[in-house]
Amino acid sequence: MPEFKNPPKHEFRGAWIASVANIDWPKHYSDSPEKQKKDLIHLLNTLKKTGLNAVFLQVRPECDALYKSNYEPWSFWLTGEQGKPPVPYYDPLAFAIEEAHKRGLELHAWFNPYRAERIIGLYPLAKQHVVITHPEWILSFDETARKLRILNPGIPAVRQYVTKVILDVVKRYDVDGIHFDDYFYPYPNNEISKTNKDSLTFKTYKHGDASDQTIGDWRRENINILIRMVHDSIQAVKPWVKFGVSPFGIYRDSMPPGIKGMDAYDKIYCDPLQWLRDGAVDYLTPQLYWRIGGPQDFKKLFNWWANQVAKEKRHLYVGHIFGRRFTEKELPKQLELVRDNVKAQGDVYFSAKHFGFNTLKFAQKLKSVYYRYPALTPSMNKERKSLREVPLHLSFDQINAQSPACFHWAVKNGQKADSSIRFVLYRFLQRPVENVPPKESAYIYNIIGGNSFCPKPLAESVAQVYFALTSVNRNSEESRLSNVIKIVPPKVPCLVSPHDGQKFIADSVTIRWKLRPQISSYHLQIATDSMFAHLITDSAGIYENTMCTTALKGQTRYYWRVAGENPAGKSSFSKAFSFVTGFPGQTILAYPEDNTLAAALPVQLSWFTNKSADWYRVQVGEFNLFEESKTFLDTVVTDTLMVLSQIPVAESGWIYWRVKSGNVLGESGWSETFRFRQDQETLMDKATYMPDKARSE
Repeated sequence: MPEFKNPPKHEFRGAWIASVANIDWPKHYSDSPEKQKKDLIHLLNTLKKTGLNAVFLQVRPECDALYKSNYEPWSFWLTGEQGKPPVPYYDPLAFAIEEAHKRGLELHAWFNPYRAERIIGLYPLAKQHVVITHPEWILSFDETARKLRILNPGIPAVRQYVTKVILDVVKRYDVDGIHFDDYFYPYPNNEISKTNKDSLTFKTYKHGDASDQTIGDWRRENINILIRMVHDSIQAVKPWVKFGVSPFGIYRDSMPPGIKGMDAYDKIYCDPLQWLRDGAVDYLTPQLYWRIGGPQDFKKLFNWWANQVAKEKRHLYVGHIFGRRFTEKELPKQLELVRDNVKAQGDVYFSAKHFGFNTLKFAQKLKSVYYRYPALTPSMNKERKSLREVPLHLSFDQINAQSPACFHWAVKNGQKADSSIRFVLYRFLQRPVENVPPKESAYIYNIIGGNSFCPKPLAESVAQVYFALTSVNRNSEESRLSNVIKIVPPKVPCLVSPHDGQKFIADSVTIRWKLRPQISSYHLQIATDSMFAHLITDSAGIYENTMCTTALKGQTRYYWRVAGENPAGKSSFSKAFSFVTGFPGQTILAYPEDNTLAAALPVQLSWFTNKSADWYRVQVGEFNLFEESKTFLDTVVTDTLMVLSQIPVAESGWIYWRVKSGNVLGESGWSETFRFRQDQETLMDKATYMPDKARSE
């Protein structure tokens, strides 16, 4: 795919956020709730900025919960103790949904349907864990180093229990989807086909009257039944909630021809083609975790899956991995293959943390090229009974002391729960002549979860820019455009204080300027020259009309100016004002000179008179960082001379000293630090040291 081609307007762009073993989030089970929240917000911001529009958050890794479950204990991976809630309390799933939706991201709750204990005995189980409450439901596999327990898929009560757990989340949380991973029957390292652990279950719970049914057929049908149960239950409660599975990437060995690898149909009894035929999934995300070419050729596998899913008119979101043996070109090539095939609707990546790491430099490539414009998730083909209300009263408000300038709009009251849930803000260089949303992604400015948005300025100013808004329902169907508003570049701000030429400024000064209409933020520059070649402050994105600065030197003239910014660009900088600080400048030390050897007692410290100084603060110590325990003199004097008649023994042999000056307007910074080495014959014990008080206040 040529890099200049605009990305599609509708495309699924997802990432798995794994909680098990603290792969992605939380970063560690000992993290406080406050840190967990902060880390999740940072992760969601990273994904949003990269251009993604959906996340799969793992909320049930081992028959446990990263949410307030009515049936299962809190996850060990959340608090470090299974069954223990977060302290202070919060609900991670509710928090994640709220934060994802704020950013216009879909959130799919990711469940492992059967795994009960990933490694037996890794941590103590809670009393209410299903392994303890229903041991008769459990299959254990302990013949390898990695011991495992799963729920027995052949028991009808297990399927009912799993469905009940999932439906509890669907009913109580505003999730956009329910997602299963590929762990059904155990993988070959605990290969169930070589055991008879569920032979009694097979005899007891055969399906129908099929006397010739094999145990393999029975195991596959156990999975098929659960998939249908979950799908039908979701449809009965919230039909807009999507349901999908990410199966192992190879359906059968040699299918398609030339593919070699684990046969998921025979080894883990996974039959995604049957789920498609049953209409029991809305999408599949096969885990195609291999390179292009070779015995597990990504291209062959992808094309095969695309054909199978398209036959049943379902969605295909291809699962990618940040492979250790991949080159930086691998993932872009895979993404291009997916985009060039009309039978695929998007991509999902394992796992989310790699976007923060910019692994394989892929996140930067997505942000700058492949996902450079936002995209809506694809619309499902199945009917959804959703309203599409046009947003009302789009406006762009002036910045004020309480909030930055933002777009605001309203929505009609009384909308159904499956109606407008996010909004698309469009930007045009010419006023649109129709009220229908454009088909090209390049017009999308942002996809927003709330009813306000604070924009960033254009890099280059334009004569005018137009904005309009659509509402989007859960099926990514858009309304007509809202009213159109025009924004022009802002006018030059007017400076207020310090007024031009003002003198005797303190060491902390508040810069002020007037508010101007349609300015979303300000850009302040402070310099030591009128040409602004030597900047000490260069701050864009200021949301108020004031800024306090303390990064000033005494007895110095400073110049300052302000520009306004908004979505149409940036104004010129204002005419510069200047002011002069009135507090003292940095003190210059005189004697003893730096690195003086064998200074004899009494030692006379002196420094040059500092213009406008009313007093001087002197520190003397054994270490150049002047920690309290290493500083034996810290005093204020009014003269430029101090005599030390006695000095304690310094471990290093060196004595360090420095001076700062001050007046009613503030203090200078510290002077340079000088040091001298004392004459060894005059050294005294530290306990007997007393400074000469005659010159101290």
